[in-house]
Amino acid sequence: MGRRWGKSVLASYILLMKALEKPNSLYFFVAPTFSQARAILWDIIKDKSRNVATSINETRLEITLVNGSRILLKGADRADTLRGVALSGVVFDEFASMRENENVFKLVIRPALSDNQGWCLFISSPAGRDFFYDLYNEAKTKKDWASWQRTTLDGGNVPHEEIEMAKHDLDERSFQQEYLGSFVSFSGLVCPDYDRELNGTAETIQDDDTLIVGVDFNVNKMPAAIFIKRRSELHLVDALFGSFNTTEMMEALEIKYPNHKKIFHTDATGTANKSSAGGTTDIKIIEDYHYQVMNLTKNPNIIDRVNAFNSMIKATDGTRRVFINSSLKRTVETLEKHVFDDNGLPNKKHEYFDDVYDSMSYAVWHYSNYGRSKTTIGNRPR
Repeated sequence: MGRRWGKSVLASYILLMKALEKPNSLYFFVAPTFSQARAILWDIIKDKSRNVATSINETRLEITLVNGSRILLKGADRADTLRGVALSGVVFDEFASMRENENVFKLVIRPALSDNQGWCLFISSPAGRDFFYDLYNEAKTKKDWASWQRTTLDGGNVPHEEIEMAKHDLDERSFQQEYLGSFVSFSGLVCPDYDRELNGTAETIQDDDTLIVGVDFNVNKMPAAIFIKRRSELHLVDALFGSFNTTEMMEALEIKYPNHKKIFHTDATGTANKSSAGGTTDIKIIEDYHYQVMNLTKNPNIIDRVNAFNSMIKATDGTRRVFINSSLKRTVETLEKHVFDDNGLPNKKHEYFDDVYDSMSYAVWHYSNYGRSKTTIGNRPR
């Protein structure tokens, strides 16, 4: 189901209806974590049950109804708290996002439903073609199972205008997954919508440009992607690859662009990595040149970073906001050949594809609407 369709409200009605139909029965609502269960459903189900509840336990997140039935909110991350009971029904919310979701269902919840021949409802936004995807398809053919798919617009909670705006902010695969509830396969090319011609009209660097530099910290292969900003667009004008360490990379940039202001967007590991012989951290080396470092305290989820990059290469509405100088052959080759591995993550076996891509995407993340704004700011640019 698409985001904001109304899954949690549906879950509260189903739990209450089923619990009231069967006296002295036990039901679980299970979210990825206990705190998420509280945030997602607690206020909703308290409100819906106010006329039929005899007690509400704010600590245990437990509601007892007038017929003796109980509804408990649980977190899948605390699987031991799900054991040892006979259940009449369970709702899994955001099931695709749960760690070890297959084991939690098959080894913990499924046996607990056997005594009472209980039911189970799985609701979630998709997260690729995973165990939730397998359940969805199996339910179409298995006896006593059923599956449904609904879009964000179907729920009526998000205005049509907002959904149209999202098409400008997200790449097509992300939009299909988050708003259309589609099971998108993260396989094949990491950047499937890159086009040499349509993304190849990068503007040239001017004397007064500030250089936006994306860096992936490594040893012996220090890639740096150099962008300039035009309106809401990023234009990759140069790329460095092969510096031995951060100091060598900085010296190369100073020689090539001695008079340009520079802002660096880097791998979060730079606060700890020490690629220099003197043991100075990578971030500190850049700051010692008196440049601004916008370094995230934690790297974004890899797939989120891929989605952010792809939303700039081509948004769902066709807008392109990243352009690549076509003479940068190694970069063009990366965008045309970098693929996902069997786990649905960018393949690291071809090292320079992955390193070059990372250096670009660390910078692009900060300028995409999909990205985050929480950064650690270094020294002011000179």
